[in-house]
Amino acid sequence: MLIRARPLEPEAFAPFGQVLQHRPGDLMRRNFAADLFSDRPDARPNLRVQRTQPTPLPLTATFIERHPHSSQMFAPLDGGRFLVAVWPSDGRGRPELDRGQAFLARGDQAVNYGKGVWHHGFVAIGGAGAFLMLRWEDGTSGDEEFLPLPEPIRIEG
Repeated sequence: MLIRARPLEPEAFAPFGQVLQHRPGDLMRRNFAADLFSDRPDARPNLRVQRTQPTPLPLTATFIERHPHSSQMFAPLDGGRFLVAVWPSDGRGRPELDRGQAFLARGDQAVNYGKGVWHHGFVAIGGAGAFLMLRWEDGTSGDEEFLPLPEPIRIEG
């Protein structure tokens, strides 16, 4: 299976979450710019700073993940570009692998995955980068779910 990545646009990503970016004409300050969410009262927000080495494209995906109880946000700190690959869920919450989409995010964009959205793990492209990640965690297996793919998926830039 092959997915070709295209530029990240808010409208195309909307079924999976929000793209955070400043556009010409936007207000100086936009409150509640993303749907941050957790349905577990004991989970704490984890704002992580991480350095990530680049991964060359094409990428061969062998597993995907989701966070069934929380949204998850990624934002570049140093203008690094990154790959966003997502899959819709069927009525039972399983990923529809034949409907995957991939996007190339610019260094001035961030993404916030909605609760339970299947996605590939974070991938910096073009160079090493520093990023913020925000997700609610309580240290249990409910923090994240990994799914090995039945066959690899190639993602091209």
